Amino acid sequence: MSKTSKGDPKLRHLIHEVSKKYVAIRVCTADSDPHELNVLSDLSNSRRDLGDSLGKAMIPFILDTFEIQGPNGTHACYVTLPAKMSLSNVKDGSYIRLFKLEVARALAAQSAVAVEYVHSQGFAHGDLHYGNVLIQLPSGLDYGQYGQPETVAITRFDGKELPSSKILLSDFGEAFSPTREKKFESHTPLVNRAPETRFESANPLSFPSDIWSLACSIWDIIGQNPLFEGFLATEDDIACEHVDALGILPPDGWNKWEVRRNMFSEDGKPIDCRPYQSWEDRFEDSVQQPRQAEGMPLFEPAERDALFSMLRPMLSFKPESRLSTKEVLASEWMVKWALPECATIWKS
Repeated sequence: MSKTSKGDPKLRHLIHEVSKKYVAIRVCTADSDPHELNVLSDLSNSRRDLGDSLGKAMIPFILDTFEIQGPNGTHACYVTLPAKMSLSNVKDGSYIRLFKLEVARALAAQSAVAVEYVHSQGFAHGDLHYGNVLIQLPSGLDYGQYGQPETVAITRFDGKELPSSKILLSDFGEAFSPTREKKFESHTPLVNRAPETRFESANPLSFPSDIWSLACSIWDIIGQNPLFEGFLATEDDIACEHVDALGILPPDGWNKWEVRRNMFSEDGKPIDCRPYQSWEDRFEDSVQQPRQAEGMPLFEPAERDALFSMLRPMLSFKPESRLSTKEVLASEWMVKWALPECATIWKS
């Protein structure tokens, strides 16, 4: 048994059980709310068929549950299949921080398929970012072949390509059912957090907040840097990033945001020579130029335009105007470029 996480209230252990299969066990803190377990159980037990079985395959499946008694109380435990690192870890392990174009397409499509499945079951994920998208572990993992695990970061130096990467959408601790409960607070990382969590805080969150976060995650996957710069950022910093890239906020949010009077004119133009990057600038700086510098294929104009036509409506300031997950998957970019790459991976 190997402990695989540190600092998480749900400790993860990798177990080689008697049936000679590897499983992951999450041990919750004593007497904690079994919310995530309940959500995953609902998602695992869904009988929704086919066309949607692919999305279901991207959700951690609950293999077993049990409890253990400890000095601090009762610990809920649940067993799932293990996974590898997150997409965030994968990018951080590369000095160029870029996925190959076909890989980026496939990962983006899989992310959308997974979120569509979650939404179809009546849940919003509530904490979407590419740190919560994991690479599935291939079957047949053998310590005799790969060696015993070490508590150090693993970086691949042999130049070989990674195998086809099927994803697993993880961490459902913030998931909720908008039709059964009202949630007003978001713990999604600030750079991926939908603006209504601040400017429409009296309204409960729903599926559109996931759509905003999904768009930001897709950008993270295709680009070298995030869409919105979040290093040491405050809520006001992120709101400025939103306006720079997407235009002024709706009137209610624009008028109640006091700090913006120091940042923007009434028509949304930056003042005092504040650094400014438009949507197009961000795409060139984060996606095209880094790819060109590394000799990697670029987004051709037709694909770029189709990508923009999908992402921009996902990032509407008005939640009700955003695309649904079904509309995302029906978009030109998904249909022509991303979903075919996804299908190739899942057939392998």
